[in-house]
Amino acid sequence: MFVIVEGPNGAGKTTAIKSLGEESGYTALSSPSATPLSQMLRPACRGTDPWEDIDKTVQFLLFSAARMDEYLRIVKDADEVVVADRWWTSTYVYQCVLQGIPVDFLEYTKHPDERVDLVILLDGDNDTLINRVSSERDKNPTHGKCTWTKDNEVMFRLMDIYRNELPMYLKGCGISVEFIDTTNLNQDEVLEKTKEIIESYKI
Repeated sequence: MFVIVEGPNGAGKTTAIKSLGEESGYTALSSPSATPLSQMLRPACRGTDPWEDIDKTVQFLLFSAARMDEYLRIVKDADEVVVADRWWTSTYVYQCVLQGIPVDFLEYTKHPDERVDLVILLDGDNDTLINRVSSERDKNPTHGKCTWTKDNEVMFRLMDIYRNELPMYLKGCGISVEFIDTTNLNQDEVLEKTKEIIESYKI
């Protein structure tokens, strides 16, 4: 079973994935960083210094290469539940909708055998998400610092894509989508709700 946990910055994806891997016996991966190749490509994928002016098509291809390597090495032959923090779902949001890369191009980069069983979308109200990102940066200036999260207006646009356009695309692909509003939830509560949803799909 392959599950993707998605959502805008500040929704709690990374924390949930780490906890799921440590406490639930799932194979958890954070993309792009789950293999040596994807770790190497991560700075350019995220547009961090010195890759801030990277061409959007080159960036798209790097994300696609990282994801394919992760799929082949971790997901493809897994017998247990694999849970990913971001996947081509993020590519759809950032590169296709936000930057105009054709969706057909994205479809071509998916592995022909790949099956996504479930996408769990974490969300929260706009102010809560912005405040979480700002708070995390105060503690760790390098965390979450990338091309798309330097401007609040861009972050608001991303939130809208996650809430409206991505779910429509996923449903068109025949992929189940579940939502969790994390606005008033602590990390343990987000973890429990995420686990409950995953377990309900395993039955």
